[in-house]
Amino acid sequence: MRVSLPIKLHAGVEPCTTASQPLSSGPMNPQIMPTDTPARDMDGDSVPEQPRSFTKIVATIGPASEGCIRELVAAGMSVARLNFSHGEPEEHQARIETIRQVAQSMRRPVGILGDLPGPKMRTGTFPGGHVDLEEGESVRLRSGGGTALAGEVLLDIPDIHLSLDPGHRVSLADGQVELVVEKTYGEVVQARVTRAGAVGDRKGIHFPDSDVQYEVPTDDDRRWIQFAVDHQLDFIGVSFVGNASEIEHVRSLAGTQAIVAKIERRQAIEHLAEILEAADGVMVARGDLGVEIGLADLPGLQKMILERTLDARKFTITATEMLESMVHSSRPTRAEVTDVANAVLDGTDAVMLSAETAAGAHPVAAVNTMREIARSVEKSPRYRRRPRLKLDAMDATFGTSIAMAAAQVARALQLDKVICFTESGGTVRLISRYRPGNEIIGLSPNLGVVRQMTVLGHVRPALFRREASLEEMFDMAAEMLVVREIAEVGQEVVFVAGVPPGVVNSTNVMKLHRIGESTKLS
Repeated sequence: MRVSLPIKLHAGVEPCTTASQPLSSGPMNPQIMPTDTPARDMDGDSVPEQPRSFTKIVATIGPASEGCIRELVAAGMSVARLNFSHGEPEEHQARIETIRQVAQSMRRPVGILGDLPGPKMRTGTFPGGHVDLEEGESVRLRSGGGTALAGEVLLDIPDIHLSLDPGHRVSLADGQVELVVEKTYGEVVQARVTRAGAVGDRKGIHFPDSDVQYEVPTDDDRRWIQFAVDHQLDFIGVSFVGNASEIEHVRSLAGTQAIVAKIERRQAIEHLAEILEAADGVMVARGDLGVEIGLADLPGLQKMILERTLDARKFTITATEMLESMVHSSRPTRAEVTDVANAVLDGTDAVMLSAETAAGAHPVAAVNTMREIARSVEKSPRYRRRPRLKLDAMDATFGTSIAMAAAQVARALQLDKVICFTESGGTVRLISRYRPGNEIIGLSPNLGVVRQMTVLGHVRPALFRREASLEEMFDMAAEMLVVREIAEVGQEVVFVAGVPPGVVNSTNVMKLHRIGESTKLS
């Protein structure tokens, strides 16, 4: 299919093959499922789950973590990310099979996100494997492959001279080295080094000021999209998105997968409104985005993206270097703890771990740490006071109105849970956008829908068979909540459903209910 380099473990890191101890203990938190079978590992020993956070955790699976998927799920991983920039299809297929087996045996849904490689703009090679660029040095930039001559840097981008003008910046080695274009002559771009440093073979390139054209999706992306469809993944992450048409192109190739737009280009910020309209959710991919727009502007931009995505009623994932020091260290830095906490306060649905779990020394500890930070923040009054989505009269429907009403009633009366029956997941997504302040139980007979709800903040998704009447569905759900010790007799909840059951976009019923009492509607 393709030639790629595998993810390499960092020095001193051993693949995870045994359970890691959690940072703090807590009671087992059972999962609603249409069975009373407890979660057990392959040897029959129960695996205790840690108390969940409202904020979901996306963890990248790689050599360091593929042997401890069960421990990652118990620690709080809701979505497993597969980075298609590394590894072969056979490796990822094995990981998918393991994730599905673990999820089934633990009776806990786990979503799988396939992250497309996207266009890879890189330098060519250098004699000796690298070049040291000094500040003030003049450098020639030229399109082409092979090995660069003295005083030049080759870029594997066709016709680069057509996209660069005097004054445009060129970042090399993922922002470590920066050049400024002085002039072009023929097919050569002359630039001057403004930030010195070493550039190795095949390092990343960024053009913060230029509208360099990318091919999205690439031919390689198309092959991975088909892989995602064939293996029934739940989400597809689209790298280096610049506009809505690229999202629509990917959707035309995908199946039922939710499409996640990775916001990591200046053009994506400029076209954010149309991208939000086309995608199911966004990932704030802060690595490349920080190079493109500058690190100083990144925190404010992150808050803006999260706010606008919430307004658009789409889900959000905040990613990149959130607990980067835990690649080697067993504990995070204070700055990293604050970074995760601020993302949670800003209302992100999910926070993501990359190298920390894919190639780091402490993958389970990283998930535990992220969960503990999120749970601590979620207890704070500031988190509960954060802005919530309001109903727009222009798009008010039965479904949107009931979703908002359920969230408002649950918050105003401080009810324990919102229990929503859904065919497509749409109503659960809406209630989640309105931020009720408590847990939303999303019940669906469609396993694919259940898995796609795993990324939604505040939502605990579960597979639930459809009954003939609403009363039967309410009774069975209430009984399961009690059996699973998720609710107690006497607790007050909100039921949200549609009549007739089993029809998409039929949400038209909201019922306040005390667990243990009759659920009859008349």
